[in-house]
Amino acid sequence: MKTIQKSLLLSVIPFLTPLTVFAETDKPSVTVSTIAGTQVSSNSWRASQVIGVNVKNSSGETIGDVEDLVLDMKEGKIIAAIISSGGFLGIADTLSAVPVTTLRYDETSKAFKTSLTKEQLGKAPQFKKDAWPNYSEATSIEALRSYRDSIGGDVTQPDNSAQNEKEIRKDAVNPTDQGNSDKDVQITKDIRLEIMNSEMSFNAKNIKIITRDEHVSLKGVVESDTEHQAILKIARNHANTDKITDTLKVNPK
Repeated sequence: MKTIQKSLLLSVIPFLTPLTVFAETDKPSVTVSTIAGTQVSSNSWRASQVIGVNVKNSSGETIGDVEDLVLDMKEGKIIAAIISSGGFLGIADTLSAVPVTTLRYDETSKAFKTSLTKEQLGKAPQFKKDAWPNYSEATSIEALRSYRDSIGGDVTQPDNSAQNEKEIRKDAVNPTDQGNSDKDVQITKDIRLEIMNSEMSFNAKNIKIITRDEHVSLKGVVESDTEHQAILKIARNHANTDKITDTLKVNPK
């Protein structure tokens, strides 16, 4: 199991971007975004320098350390940072998978800082140190994706609050609305896998797919009308047409 923990996990869904992997040598380096107002000698880090670094919340409390990184070697992206958060949450030997966009390096405290609250951290995908999930499975990636969306996605993105307000309507469907029944989970997984196995764009492969009571909601941006229709066809392969809500938008470019 330890071998699995420290291995680079291959060919998984592209998920997050802030720590960029550079395939130069057998020791990959990563670029770490820093906190405004701090100074560091270099933004280029080796993975071995990131692993083991202390993580603190905005109040300066120690959450844990960076135990590992989940990498997508195909896309050259960091998918998640694995934090030893068990002590902070009161759950022994527990690791949490969080978006690396939630971490910023603080030169003064020589630690990564995060704005995640204890409640938010407690809702992150978690597992025991001796029972790592298989990140080549769509269900594990979907859990990471849903958590990322529930806490606001990529914090490095520009302020889209105006757009977000439009989406957070009473009748809006959000990732946290994903049903927990075996049928709902399976429908979402099957649609996601079929899209991932297609030749569609990065945006198309990262649309939100939310299934509740066998009703599928599709949200996000695709690159063309052809891609839009292809996704709808895939959705219809796994759900009744009258149970599909399509709010996909075509990229205006």
